[in-house]
Amino acid sequence: MNNLTKIVAAILVAAALGLAFVAWWLGSRPPPTISAAPAAVAKTSKQYEVVVAAHELTAGKAIATDDISLVTLPINPAGAFSQASSVVGKIPLISIGIGTPITESGLASGLAVKLADGERAIAIPVDEITGAGNRVQAGDYVDVFFTLKQGQDIEKTQSRLLLSRVQVLSYGAAVIGSATAGGSTGVMPNQQTSQPGPQVQSSQQSQQAARTAVLATPVADVNRLLLATQNGKLTLALRNPSDATIPDPALFPSPAVVLVGKNDLTRDQQLALKQADNQAFAGMEMNGLAGDAKSASGRKPFANNVAAQSGMGQAHGANTPGTVEVIRGTQRESVAF
Repeated sequence: MNNLTKIVAAILVAAALGLAFVAWWLGSRPPPTISAAPAAVAKTSKQYEVVVAAHELTAGKAIATDDISLVTLPINPAGAFSQASSVVGKIPLISIGIGTPITESGLASGLAVKLADGERAIAIPVDEITGAGNRVQAGDYVDVFFTLKQGQDIEKTQSRLLLSRVQVLSYGAAVIGSATAGGSTGVMPNQQTSQPGPQVQSSQQSQQAARTAVLATPVADVNRLLLATQNGKLTLALRNPSDATIPDPALFPSPAVVLVGKNDLTRDQQLALKQADNQAFAGMEMNGLAGDAKSASGRKPFANNVAAQSGMGQAHGANTPGTVEVIRGTQRESVAF
């Protein structure tokens, strides 16, 4: 064996001894410990309190305290509520399943939720004159007067109170309950300002641009408001919110209606004719608004279709002969047969 072979053999032996030492050293080390960091991260993840439906909620039915519950979730849905008091009394637009978070987008909002039971939102045209010099604000209470000019069906020009103490839901761009509702310009009518601020200018322009007002109108009065809007001129008269005086319609004859009650109604049905929704369905003729109207002869008021104001009696027409309406040009009269 030559010297080169001896050298290579020595190197291999030394490498083998070195590898054996490394293997012994690695085998003698203690096993590594498992890190608990992931568990700590899981314990510190953020949780959110969210209001959810305790059972299926029906669309259009106000939410009660028993309908909801507060749960903790790892996510916070957009528009969700964290307090039960913020949801109670709200009305779902669609049915909400059990355990589903309640969000703002699923609840009714806008002018509709500002209406009381039996009220309807009706828009009427306004300008600076009919709107009390554009001093009407959303949330105010007004009296609605109307004027009829002499014409084919009206013997004389007349004006009277149409609706009393109705609330203004919106006036122009201002809506009740919003930041712009009831806002004051901060400038008196005769006060001189050389350079009004941007907020003052914006408020003044908003009031001047008002062309419609939305009124919270009892459903029984919607017909008269629509007739007056189409055939006369309306004027809004501002009133103090604490002034609760209103006229008593029972002191005046009831207006004629388009549809009269049937003759064979039961007593309960006769009383039902007095309900606001049924009065609105019965409709109203133009002569129901105007006094001494040319077309008023022979027509019977709505109250005569039911028992007297005490609620007793039978429906109008049960013991009266039939009539036929005869029209001669612009003249109308009812003839019994």
